[in-house]
Amino acid sequence: TIQALQSSVDNLNNKITIAETRILLTEDKNRSRDALIQHLQSRLTVAVDRIEDLENQSRQNNLRILGFPEGAERGNPSASLSKVIPKLLDLDPSSPLDIERAYCSLEPHPPPDHRPRAFIVKLLRYFTRDKILKAAWEKGRTFWQDKRISFCPDLSKDLQQKRQRFSDVHHQLLGHGMFYPATLKVTYNGVTSAYTSPEEVSTFNVIYLIVPMGPHIRT
Repeated sequence: TIQALQSSVDNLNNKITIAETRILLTEDKNRSRDALIQHLQSRLTVAVDRIEDLENQSRQNNLRILGFPEGAERGNPSASLSKVIPKLLDLDPSSPLDIERAYCSLEPHPPPDHRPRAFIVKLLRYFTRDKILKAAWEKGRTFWQDKRISFCPDLSKDLQQKRQRFSDVHHQLLGHGMFYPATLKVTYNGVTSAYTSPEEVSTFNVIYLIVPMGPHIRT
């Protein structure tokens, strides 16, 4: 009958209204959750950056030395390196390095035909670390018993990856006698710009713009 049909239509409309209401509530909840997720992601990014910064600050007096054969330290890395480093880099032997601690990186002992583990050296003073790095840079290639020895800062893995992204820019800067950071900051005509990716540097032709003027580049 018409009355039964009308009742069926009214019932269907009521169900549609309820369904629409539930859909709207679900969409509102999803929007709220999306906003919360974005907020948490933002806070997590900040927290990770702070942890990364703290980790690298804790390593600021550290050196990573590559190339020494396994066992070269003869059981006492601190004493051995205190004698070897000044000789390798022509440093004043009367000026102590004040090595707090030295140890092999925490990797499995490599087979004889594999690259030896790096030495991690913690120095008492940041100045000493910089002095060693500068001396190694100025000397160029350094050898000990026919083994090439390399000195570099002891950076976290994440920071190493960030620096590696600038490898092309790095070579261009080195060609002009400039060092490079993980985040490239350039002060030009009183304005400081920060570049976090090599694509940004290439897009704005930073190298070609700033080199003739002798910019200030810093971390």
